[in-house]
Amino acid sequence: FFIITLATAVGAFWVRWKKKGKEASSIFKIALGLVIMALGFGFMAAASAQYAQEGSSAMYWVILAFLFHTVGELCASPVSLSYITKLAPLKYASIIMGLYWAATGLGNKVAGKIGELSQSLGEFEIFLGIAIVWSVIGLLVIAMLKPLKRLSHGAEDGEIAM
Repeated sequence: FFIITLATAVGAFWVRWKKKGKEASSIFKIALGLVIMALGFGFMAAASAQYAQEGSSAMYWVILAFLFHTVGELCASPVSLSYITKLAPLKYASIIMGLYWAATGLGNKVAGKIGELSQSLGEFEIFLGIAIVWSVIGLLVIAMLKPLKRLSHGAEDGEIAM
């Protein structure tokens, strides 16, 4: 539901954001997407805490988590795929794209292992840990934006010939 209803809105947001002269690089969008997704895990941690205290949790926690995960995904995923095609050498682009999807598959495997840990560590600790780790990573990437953009050799500016 959220993907279909928000995809156009998120795309329009980035167009308006760039027209205002604000940072709209692919790296920034990906990092912001990570922080937004981390907030979704924060909502799941809140739901877990409420469940532990009251024996149930409100549905709005799950709705907020799905909303923030969707918006974060819409900021990060399409931009990541586009960025791969901009940065990868032409003869390796399909291999790098395949590695992206292999990393996604590996991430799903890791997610399953983390889910197993929730049985012993607890859901609250897992959700809060994920929220903290991804917030820190996203904020570090935002803090290192200028050097990271230099490393991309102008891929955002159309300087790279395909």
